Amino acid sequence: MAPISFDIFGYIYEARQAHGLRAQDYTRYRRFCATHLRTVRKAGGLSQGTAAGFRKRQVDGEVANSGEHVEIQLLLAERAWAYAMDLREQYSRTEEPRQLQHVVRRLRAGSKAAHQLARIAPGFCDVRTGLAAAAYWLQLQSQLRFEQQEWEAALDSAALARVIVGQLAQGSSQQYALSHAMLEALDPVVRLAAYRTRMPGAQQAQPATIATQWYETSMQGGGDRVSTTIPEYRAIVAALDSLSEAGDAVFANELGWRGGKVTFASPQLAALASSAQTQLAAALDNNNSGMNAAVAGFRKVEKAAQRCYAESAAAALKTQSAASDALTSAYLAVRLYSVCALNAMAVGKRAGEAQRIARACGVEASAAADASVGRLVGQWGIAAAGRPQAAELTKLVVCYDQIRARLATLRAIVGETHSKLSTAASREVRAPQLGDEVAAAEAYYACVRGYYSAMLHAAHARHRDALALLDATAGESARRARELVAELATRGQSRAEALAPADRLWAQWLGVSADDVARIAAAAEAAMPVVRGLCAGAGGAAGAWIGDPSRPPAMVANPLAAATAKAGGASAPARVPWLVDFDAELQP
Repeated sequence: MAPISFDIFGYIYEARQAHGLRAQDYTRYRRFCATHLRTVRKAGGLSQGTAAGFRKRQVDGEVANSGEHVEIQLLLAERAWAYAMDLREQYSRTEEPRQLQHVVRRLRAGSKAAHQLARIAPGFCDVRTGLAAAAYWLQLQSQLRFEQQEWEAALDSAALARVIVGQLAQGSSQQYALSHAMLEALDPVVRLAAYRTRMPGAQQAQPATIATQWYETSMQGGGDRVSTTIPEYRAIVAALDSLSEAGDAVFANELGWRGGKVTFASPQLAALASSAQTQLAAALDNNNSGMNAAVAGFRKVEKAAQRCYAESAAAALKTQSAASDALTSAYLAVRLYSVCALNAMAVGKRAGEAQRIARACGVEASAAADASVGRLVGQWGIAAAGRPQAAELTKLVVCYDQIRARLATLRAIVGETHSKLSTAASREVRAPQLGDEVAAAEAYYACVRGYYSAMLHAAHARHRDALALLDATAGESARRARELVAELATRGQSRAEALAPADRLWAQWLGVSADDVARIAAAAEAAMPVVRGLCAGAGGAAGAWIGDPSRPPAMVANPLAAATAKAGGASAPARVPWLVDFDAELQP
């Protein structure tokens, strides 16, 4: 017969929430357990008597072979546990010693039923179900030892239960949420037991950290001592080892990004992220060859992270536990990681295309006296021979417009995601600084776009428009970019920059320095005297403006209108064209 699988944590959580424990009504839950236990016994052929008499029938290894037998033991344990919790509440009001003794007796009965399930489950259930039964028994055992003031034994049981749950919960957001929601009831037990055993740092550490430290320092090397408090300790450790060797679970799935670490529960997502990072590293090492494979890999990561986020958010809403909320933020951070990588690759593709066009046309930004705009106007002027060059410049400007649109969208995504991240997750990935980095890159590419847009206007003899665009680039646009870069510099780096492929890609295309902004501003300033001279001797502003062929240009005020008139040239237009303002379009 094939081993059966039974979701112990899910069954217990659903029963507790549906039958009284949502309102902390232990009496109602105990009555449900007693009534449902009779129903399940009857369905499984294990009724303990009729009107003629009573005959006790236990579930042991000889008869246990179905899910009903697991359910019977769970209901027995839950009935005793609910009675103990009800008595515990009464004791907190009356402090009657006999009630405390009754609490211990009921917890002992519940622990006995759960222990019986943990012993027989490996015989007819799969490994995961057997380990879940052991974790449930250890949870009740920890509470029992705590009431008996056996602090080391209580800490042993709680720590081992957390280790088991930490391995079983991998891969399922709902399983992670349900199991950790149940284990959070042991947090006071772990804290006080650690304090009573004089464990170093117990007062400041979190319960999960205390349990992990206790397991590693006091249990792994002390099997003989632990076996006296947990008889099945060696068998449980062997089952954990077999589960790990089979590749059915992973202790931790981590993603290193921006110098921090994001830990989550899905090994499938971890495998996709690792594969995408490998593909991206290979593409970066081979001069961007094979970048399409990296894009496809990160799209898979984004979809998987979004799916895991939706599942964990639903589980967190259901369980209302801190562990579930942390897992939800972790998946959200992984999704942000994939989105940032995809957008960085898109920006790199467009920026690389723009750089190739600029090199082919010989119009790279330069701060020399013979600036690129001046060379362009001198070579082409308004002659028909300038049309092919103007067409290439149009492609160049459109590339930078697409970059700006991409960055504006990314900035909105980063801001929205940051508002949903937990404080710990936001600190790990430096989410506030991430948004500022995108804004600085957006401002820098706006400067570059303004510079080449001026070239495009000059190629069509729109010299005054070119001068206005150069002035805006060297003035307002460069000033904003410098302010954003300076603000980032004052924050400094909280940790050393990581060398992960996604971090390298981000630094290459979105990492803006003050020198980058200074170079493009100097190039615009160097071109302005040449274009100003052309404006002074030019005629009327005739001819159609040629820019983005798919959109009419937006018009902006010309700050140089008065200055050009004073120089003795023809009066400059009060308003000049500016390519599509993506920022305005993306406002909600």
